[in-house]
Amino acid sequence: MNSQRKSAWARWASVPVVVALSAAALAGCASGTATGDDNKQDPKAEILVWGDATRQPAFEAYQKANPDANLKFEAIDSATYLSKIQLANKVGKGWPDLIFDPSPNDIAALQSPLFNYALALDDHVDADVQKDFATQNSGCTIDGHLYCLTNDLAQDVMWYNKPLLEEFGYTLPTTWDEYTELGNKLAEEHPGYVIGAAGEVSLYFEYLWASGCPIQTVKSSTEVVINTADEKCTRVATMLDGLIANGSVSSLSQFDPAFNKLAASGKLLMIPGPSWYGEYIFKPETGYHFPAGALAAGAMPSWSGEETNWSGARGGGIYVVSAHSKNIEGAVAAAVFAATDLGYQGTAPTYPAYKPAAEAWLKKVSTDPFYAEDPSAVLIDSADKINPAESATRYPVESSINATLIAAVKAGQSIEEALPALQSQLAGLAASAGYGVSEK
Repeated sequence: MNSQRKSAWARWASVPVVVALSAAALAGCASGTATGDDNKQDPKAEILVWGDATRQPAFEAYQKANPDANLKFEAIDSATYLSKIQLANKVGKGWPDLIFDPSPNDIAALQSPLFNYALALDDHVDADVQKDFATQNSGCTIDGHLYCLTNDLAQDVMWYNKPLLEEFGYTLPTTWDEYTELGNKLAEEHPGYVIGAAGEVSLYFEYLWASGCPIQTVKSSTEVVINTADEKCTRVATMLDGLIANGSVSSLSQFDPAFNKLAASGKLLMIPGPSWYGEYIFKPETGYHFPAGALAAGAMPSWSGEETNWSGARGGGIYVVSAHSKNIEGAVAAAVFAATDLGYQGTAPTYPAYKPAAEAWLKKVSTDPFYAEDPSAVLIDSADKINPAESATRYPVESSINATLIAAVKAGQSIEEALPALQSQLAGLAASAGYGVSEK
């Protein structure tokens, strides 16, 4: 899981390079980062992998299955990736051949001329493998080229307390209008109970992203749409402003100890959240600590006039192969194994992006008595519905959302009235990151 990611752009302050890029400079990579064809390839060259301790078993399994592979794994703090790669760029050596990056947004930087690191994988990963990833690795695609493989997904579902919903005589909302009506009814009939929380950047991941609010709507590596005045933004703000006012959506963070206490006391009726919430938020004693047989997963609601009940996403990780690798074939093979191996991914901590692995992973969840019913069908359906309105960018959204929308929630002010401030902040950040910004 990756509940609070720090974007690539936010970490560049520690990287000893000029970070202000012009659109013209970035246009030079629009057709794809160098493929490594100029590198003299050696199939016996060492494959250096950077990752976290959780990923180490995947590469140990790869080494065991491929004893002739010359692979070296190093557990590296991902917060240092960008500075280390930039140093390698400066001295002309020392790049890892493959990295596992827990921040999917980083791919926009790693693919750019500032880092010139990510290998375009289009011709290196079999098309049949590519098509079996949920969302078909859309978050890894820039200017029509594939630059990474997705390890795991954090697609949203509507987690809810099934026995409590039945006790209150309510039905699970299928539209956001019904969600709003339910919140109003809950506030009147059962004050103190909640159906969501908006005091943290989950407001973006679970509400604004799912709605398709154009905050990170990428048209190309040099063009982005940011328009917080769009109806897909304002409808979320209007809905949440009303529900926060009546108390059915909390102004606390979903991870605040006070919210944990509220949830553990049985007053959380439902909340939209990513796939990893079941195992890592609802189940632990340090989290919401739901009793066995209470938690169920429902589909995300849809907006009026729209057919698809889109999800947002919060978390996931990616595998990125270096364009500088002297053993591209070996590095790609290791990445594909880590992302797709049923033995590893089937027992991984979080929901695999590779569909056959997800099926294996869901077997343990489908029979877990912690859940009121098997959540598999809902999780599978939502995996292909992460709203494509948002993509990886070279600018952060979290800090600006905290400084504007979340600050408004904490101060008891209107989210809708804070949207123009968010527009101004994000537009400035995007421009400084080399994007041309438009509102449509």
